[in-house]
Amino acid sequence: MTSQFLTQLADQLKHGKNPAQRRAIQRVLPLVTARFEAGHYCGQVEAESELRKLVEQACVRTLAKPA
Repeated sequence: MTSQFLTQLADQLKHGKNPAQRRAIQRVLPLVTARFEAGHYCGQVEAESELRKLVEQACVRTLAKPA
Protein backbone atom coordinates (compact mmCIF):
# COMPACT_ATOMS: atom_id res chain seq x y z
CA MET A 1 0.00 0.00 0.00
CA THR A 2 1.38 3.40 -0.95
CA SER A 3 1.80 6.26 1.48
CA GLN A 4 1.48 9.00 -1.16
CA PHE A 5 -1.85 10.07 0.35
CA LEU A 6 0.01 11.14 3.52
CA THR A 7 2.30 13.42 1.51
CA GLN A 8 -0.72 14.94 -0.21
CA LEU A 9 -2.46 15.49 3.12
CA ALA A 10 0.68 17.09 4.58
CA ASP A 11 0.85 19.45 1.61
CA GLN A 12 -2.78 20.44 2.21
CA LEU A 13 -2.15 20.99 5.91
CA LYS A 14 0.78 23.34 5.14
CA HIS A 15 -1.48 25.92 3.49
CA GLY A 16 -1.95 28.95 5.69
CA LYS A 17 0.76 27.92 8.13
CA ASN A 18 3.85 29.92 9.05
CA PRO A 19 7.34 28.59 8.20
CA ALA A 20 7.91 27.05 11.65
CA GLN A 21 4.63 25.16 11.41
CA ARG A 22 5.45 23.93 7.89
CA ARG A 23 8.79 22.60 9.18
CA ALA A 24 6.96 20.87 12.03
CA ILE A 25 4.70 19.17 9.48
CA GLN A 26 7.78 18.02 7.54
CA ARG A 27 9.24 16.53 10.75
CA VAL A 28 6.04 14.61 11.57
CA LEU A 29 5.39 13.26 8.07
CA PRO A 30 8.27 10.71 7.91
CA LEU A 31 7.29 9.29 11.29
CA VAL A 32 3.69 8.61 10.28
CA THR A 33 4.75 7.39 6.82
CA ALA A 34 7.19 4.87 8.32
CA ARG A 35 4.58 3.65 10.80
CA PHE A 36 2.01 3.28 8.01
CA GLU A 37 4.40 1.35 5.78
CA ALA A 38 5.30 -0.89 8.73
CA GLY A 39 1.62 -1.75 9.21
CA HIS A 40 1.04 0.04 12.52
CA TYR A 41 -2.27 1.46 11.29
CA CYS A 42 -5.31 -0.56 10.24
CA GLY A 43 -5.91 1.66 7.23
CA GLN A 44 -5.57 5.04 5.61
CA VAL A 45 -8.17 6.73 7.80
CA GLU A 46 -6.29 5.82 10.97
CA ALA A 47 -2.99 7.05 9.49
CA GLU A 48 -4.59 10.31 8.35
CA SER A 49 -6.07 10.85 11.79
CA GLU A 50 -2.70 10.26 13.45
CA LEU A 51 -0.98 12.66 11.04
CA ARG A 52 -3.58 15.37 11.71
CA LYS A 53 -3.27 14.87 15.48
CA LEU A 54 0.54 15.04 15.47
CA VAL A 55 0.54 18.05 13.15
CA GLU A 56 -1.87 19.87 15.44
CA GLN A 57 0.30 19.13 18.47
CA ALA A 58 3.46 20.21 16.65
CA CYS A 59 1.88 23.44 15.42
CA VAL A 60 0.61 24.31 18.88
CA ARG A 61 4.11 23.80 20.28
CA THR A 62 5.61 26.11 17.65
CA LEU A 63 3.13 28.83 18.61
CA ALA A 64 3.83 28.36 22.32
CA LYS A 65 7.59 28.92 21.98
CA PRO A 66 8.69 32.47 22.77
CA ALA A 67 10.10 34.40 19.83
